[in-house]
Amino acid sequence: MNPLSTEPTPAWQAPGTSGPALVIPVLAEQARVELVREHTGTVRVRKVVHEVHEPLSAQGYREVVETTRVPVNQVVEAVQAPREVGEVLVIPVYEERLVKQLVLLEEIHVQRRREPFEHSAAVALRREEVVVERLDPASGQWVAEAP
Repeated sequence: MNPLSTEPTPAWQAPGTSGPALVIPVLAEQARVELVREHTGTVRVRKVVHEVHEPLSAQGYREVVETTRVPVNQVVEAVQAPREVGEVLVIPVYEERLVKQLVLLEEIHVQRRREPFEHSAAVALRREEVVVERLDPASGQWVAEAP
């Protein structure tokens, strides 16, 4: 056989040789992954609520409003808007009379004062705890896992 020949070489014969060819197989492995569900145990999760009563103290302020009626009975030319004099809110009260007079009857004086106070009450505080338990297949009892 001519090594420059264009004839196909049989698979069992190496090119340029007249004897049987040495065949080296080329192999490749492929992995295949399968997921299989398997029951390995039973778990139970419980939530336990603990309630503790604790005293609670708070300091607050209350606003006290005192009103005083001050008679004026004075004829005026025009209506005035409410005004503040120091810490007192003055609200004028008017009346029109038949002779077309505008009379300031009275003024309402409103004074606000803040007073501190202390308040105490028992308050219920809740705390949640989660308990994880596994079912023991041998005894059939629930066993709590360590936290």
